[in-house]
Amino acid sequence: MASSTDQSAAPSRFLILGTAGHIDHGKTALVNALTGTNTDRLPEEKRRGMTIELGFAELAVGDVHFGVVDVPGHERFVRTMVAGATGIDLALIVVAGDDSVMPQTVEHVEVLRLVGIEQAVVAVTKIDTVDATLLDVVEDDVRNLLHGTVFQCAPMVRVSSVTGEGLGALKKALLEVAGRVSQRRRSGSFRMAVDRVFTVQGRGTVVTGSVLQGLVRSGDTLEVHPGSKRCRVREVQSHGLRQDAIQLGRRAALNLIGLDRRDMDRGHELATPGFIAPSHRVDTSFEVLQSCKRSIKPFSRLRICMGTRDVLARVVMLDRAEIAPGGTSYVQLRSDSDFFAVHGQRFIAREENDARTIGGGVVLRPVALRWSADRESERQALDILNHGSPDQRITQVSIEVGFADVYDLHLVARTGIEPDALRAVRQKLMDTEQWIAIDGFDRRVAPACIETLFDRADHRLQRYHLAHPHEPGFHVDAFTGWLERKSAPGLGRPLLDLYAKSARAQVHGRYICAPAFAPRISAQDQRILDGMRAAIGESGFAPPSLDSLAGALDTDVKRLRRLAKIAVAYGELVEIDGAIYLSAENESQLRRIVADMIREGNAVTVAQVRERLDSSRKYTVPFMEYLDRIRFTVRQGDTRVLHDKAMT
Repeated sequence: MASSTDQSAAPSRFLILGTAGHIDHGKTALVNALTGTNTDRLPEEKRRGMTIELGFAELAVGDVHFGVVDVPGHERFVRTMVAGATGIDLALIVVAGDDSVMPQTVEHVEVLRLVGIEQAVVAVTKIDTVDATLLDVVEDDVRNLLHGTVFQCAPMVRVSSVTGEGLGALKKALLEVAGRVSQRRRSGSFRMAVDRVFTVQGRGTVVTGSVLQGLVRSGDTLEVHPGSKRCRVREVQSHGLRQDAIQLGRRAALNLIGLDRRDMDRGHELATPGFIAPSHRVDTSFEVLQSCKRSIKPFSRLRICMGTRDVLARVVMLDRAEIAPGGTSYVQLRSDSDFFAVHGQRFIAREENDARTIGGGVVLRPVALRWSADRESERQALDILNHGSPDQRITQVSIEVGFADVYDLHLVARTGIEPDALRAVRQKLMDTEQWIAIDGFDRRVAPACIETLFDRADHRLQRYHLAHPHEPGFHVDAFTGWLERKSAPGLGRPLLDLYAKSARAQVHGRYICAPAFAPRISAQDQRILDGMRAAIGESGFAPPSLDSLAGALDTDVKRLRRLAKIAVAYGELVEIDGAIYLSAENESQLRRIVADMIREGNAVTVAQVRERLDSSRKYTVPFMEYLDRIRFTVRQGDTRVLHDKAMT
């Protein structure tokens, strides 16, 4: 990492320019002629006259500063070429005038298109070695290659790296095309795919790469993937010049603190902490090249090049059918290694043995689960993530995460929405009630999540009623716990209230039931129930048993038990144990009496309560055990004290 002064004057635009083309077509010589930098730095490269590793240079033309990435053209190093293509803004496609279009010319153009490059300039080199007639033929070959692609209107310039002819015209063409490059986000979360790692004596570990998004400053803390280790940026440079900050569109060299050289290599990535989530599965829109000689079958193993990293992955088709050459489909990539991706990230797919490029695509779900059996629903969701508006994508992600907390960083990574646009999209969703708040819950939830949970709650209640036809309903506390387990901690009671208000269920005292299963009683049962309530209420703290009431009311105990449960459901009676019931008023009075006694003497015994109630031990012991059970009192030896909950 060179030690140099800060750059005094900064161009208005920074872009990454990447070369592409067949081996020995003069890419490195052309970069040297344009920039004065020989990007072949390895002794083997100089000896063999062949680029093996990525090379880097800088080129200033007008108000544009190009960070130049020179890639190898040999078929054995296409994977290195793909790594170099990561993060470039426009391409310099190099075709030799004495050789014309060759296999790696074709493959490199396919790679550029697949990684989303939309602008290019074509340089026809070595014009000092051939006549104009042959150059016309070469240009026709290039036009045929680029026809029907995003590069078909790319300007074409004839140049000689030896004589310098055409270099001025080439710079002019680069400047013109640079003006067509779409502006990308320069702020927000930082990402950089590492393409080189080395150690500088006395400075430590240095990594280089093209900034994929956001910006980085000296002093920033970054996260390393894989491994999720944290490190700090000691110094930032670009092409040997120290910078305060480096943003998207520039080459960066970062001197890192807290990271050993052995912790990093090409294929690693640096990012804002918490922005990137590792995953063994990503859902994608996948394209098979027309030039591919075979269809891609389900569960094929492919080499996936994403950023500067490549992993082996299996391809799972949404349609469970093979993809023919030229075809596209939604596929899930599954790997034993981690992917590190965000929504909208491009990738290249090569054969497992790395022989050739067969396709590529774009990531739609950077963190994916196994697909459900309902493939049509999966397709609809992927269509939204692929083609939907920002608010539709956020809504879809919200549905998928359910009640989990999702931070802004996660939303940006999973939806591809610019951070500065996220607030406006969120506000729109809230204004149109596509996101709603739940009382007592500190986050917004998509209504579809609540609707899905309530559908499941309907089925849960139905199953319970069918299994327990004589019960007045599902116990409220148990049902609240079920709702909380299916949503998020602390959300059970608010959801229960929403569920009951939706008219999908009715709460009766301690029970909840579906409307169709709400307790209903005949006129005769109502008379019996009224008599039972009156007898229990009038008896105070010595309530009659159901057995004794059965004789007095001229009915059977089984019928009384059923009616007692209904009375409990409606909050008219309180079940002390299986044989003793109190009226709601008497139960409330019991709690007041016991609480007052404890406050007077700090604790109370069963005998003291029995005397105050003017009851018997037969009733007083179950009363106190009931109060312990509902956490109103706490037993300490032979005495009771108030539970913390009862003291508030």
